[in-house]
Amino acid sequence: MASYHLTAKIGKKGKAAAHAAYIAREGKYSGRDRYEDLEATASGNMPEWAAHNAAHFWQAADEHERINGSVYREIEVALPRELTPAQRLELVQEFIEQEIGDKHAYQFAIHTPKAALEKDDQPHAHIMYSERIRDGIARDPKHYFKRYNAKNPEKGGAKKFSGGKSANELKAELLGLRERWATLQNTHLEKHGHNDRVDHRSLKDQGIDREPEKHLGAIGVSRLNAHAISALLERRAAEGELERAQREVCIIDLSGDLERAKAERLDESLKSYKPIFDAVDKKAAEEGHNEKERALIQEQAKELLIQNIESGVMPRINKKTRLEIDAIATLAQQSEERPIITPPQPAEKPERPKDKLAEQTLSRLIEEERLAWRKNEETRLLEEAEKSRQAAWKIKAKEPKKPLLGLYATDQWKTDVAFWERNLQDETDKHHERKKQAQDAIAGKSEKEHWHRVAFHEKAEQRLKTEHPELAKALLEQRQAEQQKAVLARAKATADKAADKAVAGFKALATKREGKFLGYGDSGKQWGALPDELKATIESFNKQPATARGVELERMRENFKCEPDAAEKLTQQLEQGKDRGVER
Repeated sequence: MASYHLTAKIGKKGKAAAHAAYIAREGKYSGRDRYEDLEATASGNMPEWAAHNAAHFWQAADEHERINGSVYREIEVALPRELTPAQRLELVQEFIEQEIGDKHAYQFAIHTPKAALEKDDQPHAHIMYSERIRDGIARDPKHYFKRYNAKNPEKGGAKKFSGGKSANELKAELLGLRERWATLQNTHLEKHGHNDRVDHRSLKDQGIDREPEKHLGAIGVSRLNAHAISALLERRAAEGELERAQREVCIIDLSGDLERAKAERLDESLKSYKPIFDAVDKKAAEEGHNEKERALIQEQAKELLIQNIESGVMPRINKKTRLEIDAIATLAQQSEERPIITPPQPAEKPERPKDKLAEQTLSRLIEEERLAWRKNEETRLLEEAEKSRQAAWKIKAKEPKKPLLGLYATDQWKTDVAFWERNLQDETDKHHERKKQAQDAIAGKSEKEHWHRVAFHEKAEQRLKTEHPELAKALLEQRQAEQQKAVLARAKATADKAADKAVAGFKALATKREGKFLGYGDSGKQWGALPDELKATIESFNKQPATARGVELERMRENFKCEPDAAEKLTQQLEQGKDRGVER
C-alpha cells in the first residue's frame, strides 16, 4: 500500500560534498553491501565548470559559501512500491521539473533498501538542490557563491531564493510542497492503474483516531525480539484495515448504510466503463448472437470487470482512453495473472502479413531468451557472491589469536595472520567482483552475452517452430524466397558483367580493325584468325556513323544480358582470334 512521506532539510557548510557522495553511493559509500541499494541518480542545471561532475559543485559550495549560510536544501520523499523502477524515475523527474525546473542546480538519487521490519523494498528519493538561482551569468566557483549584488548582479554571486522570507512564509511554502507531492504521486498511481492513494494531511485532519507510529529505524528494530516484531506487524495490519474501512465509509457513505453505499459506488464504476460494454455488445451482435445470448455475454463481462476492479488491476473510475485500456488488457492477458475484458478490435482492421508477424515474433523470442539469460546469469553470480560472503565470514570467525608468550609463537602468529588476511581479502574481493558482474549481466553489459548471441537465435528459432508453427513456416518461405531472389540477383550481376566484357572486347577489336593496327590489316594474322561471321559483323559496325555506333553497342549489351550464352560465345571467339594470330 502506498504511503506518504516528505521531509525538507537544510545542509550546512562543509556537509554538501559528503552528502552528495552518500546519496550517489560514490567514494567511501561505493562497493559496500550496506549501500548497494542505488536505483538511479543524476544531476542537472550545473554551471559549466561542474557540468561533467556534480561533486565539483558541492565541493565549491562547501568551500565558498559563508560560514553561517545554508549550502543546500534537500527534499526526501517516499516512493510507491507499486510503481516499477522506470515509473518511479519518471515520477521523480517530473517532480523535479515541477518544483525546481531550470532555476537551481540539483542532484538526485533513488534508493531501494529493504525495510528493517517488513523486509520489503522501501524506495525513496533524495533531491539536493542549491538555493542559488541561475540567472544566466557565467561565474567561476568562487564568484558563484558570493553575496548577491542587486545593483550589479554580475559583480556578486547568484541570488538565494530563501532570502528575506519570514518563518510563516517558509512554512506555507512547505505545506504547499507537501500537497503538490501528494497530488503528483496520486496522478502517477492512477496513470499506471493502481487504486491506492496517498494523503499529505495529518492523521487528525484525515479523521483517523490513532497516534502516529514512532519511527524505529534499523537500530530500533534490531533491539526488538521476535514477539515484539510480530505484535507490531499485526498492529500495523489491523490499523491499516481499520483506516481503509473508515476511509471507505467517509468517502462513499455518510448515512451509515455501508452495503447500499458500496452498491452505489460499484454502479458508478460500471457506468464509467459503459463504452467498453457497448463495444462488447456491438461485437456480439456482429457475430450473430441473439438478444438472450448477448445479455449473458454482458453479464459475464460485468463479473470479470468487477473482479478486476476489486483486485486493483483496473481503476475504479475509468478515465482512460480506449487505446490505454487496450494496452492494459493486452498486458494482463500476456502475463496470465487475471482475466481482463479486452475491447473488441475493429473488424475491418487488416491483418499483418504473416512473414512480418513472424519476424516480429522471432525478434521478441530472441529478446526473451536474452533477458532470460541475463536473469539466470545474475542469479548464478549472486549465488556465487553469497557463497563468497559466507566464506569470508567463516574465515573472519577463525582469526588467529595472538599468543601470550614465546618469540617463535609470535612469529608463527604473524605468518598465520598474513595468510588469514590474504584468504579473507580474496573472498571479499571475489564477493564484490561477482556482485559487479551480476549488475553488469542484468544491465546487458556482460562480455559473455556477446558469445551467446547464436544460442539466443537458435533457441528462439526452435521456440517459433514449437509455439508458432504457421509463423515458422511463413518465415521459412520468406527466407527461401529471399535466397531465390539473391540467386537471381547474382545471376543477373554475372550476366551484366559478361555482357560488359563482350561489348568492351568487340569495341576494342573494331577500333583496331578500323585503324589497321598491326596484325589487323587485310593480311594480318590476328584479323585472319577471327571467324568470318565475326569479321563481317565488325566490318558492318565500322561502316556505321560514329553517332550510331554507341546505340549499336548498347543494343548488343542488352541482347547479351538476355542471352548470356551469346556473350560467352563472342568472348570465346575474341580469345580464339588472339591465340591463333600469335606465332609460336
